[in-house]
Amino acid sequence: MTVTQPYFALSAHVDAPVHTVFEYCRDPRKLHDGDPIEVVDAQVTEKGPGTTAQLRYPAPFPLDEDVAFTFTEEVPDERIVFEAVPTLWMRGHHAPHHGFPPDTFIWTFMPEDGGTRIGVEVRVPDVTLSYRLGRKSMIARVQARLDRVVDHIEHPAAA
Repeated sequence: MTVTQPYFALSAHVDAPVHTVFEYCRDPRKLHDGDPIEVVDAQVTEKGPGTTAQLRYPAPFPLDEDVAFTFTEEVPDERIVFEAVPTLWMRGHHAPHHGFPPDTFIWTFMPEDGGTRIGVEVRVPDVTLSYRLGRKSMIARVQARLDRVVDHIEHPAAA
């Protein structure tokens, strides 16, 4: 795992058993279901580490963002760790504008009041100016993802 520093952490309660929540989050397609980030490819391994996904995020400016992520650690019913490597593309061009070092996402799962406390901590290599400027929007994006995961697990027919 890349050594990074904490950037932010969020959590939510899910009215479902830990194993159910953990298994749902093992699949990048489910983890990002409903995101503005589209999962364009995913390969899920049986054991977790090595699971990969390619994501595309249409940024609100003349750049698109592609994200490659790889699960680097999985402790069943406790933790999933993946590294996300963003690359920015100028719309209409096919060469990467800028590649970045990986961000690390640590998803945790703990029993709580008959359900699960699901947490996500985001770590970044260095809190640069671009990270400081984008912090609020990234927190909002990850919080919305966390809220959707909770909703999809608690109300699967609606999802």
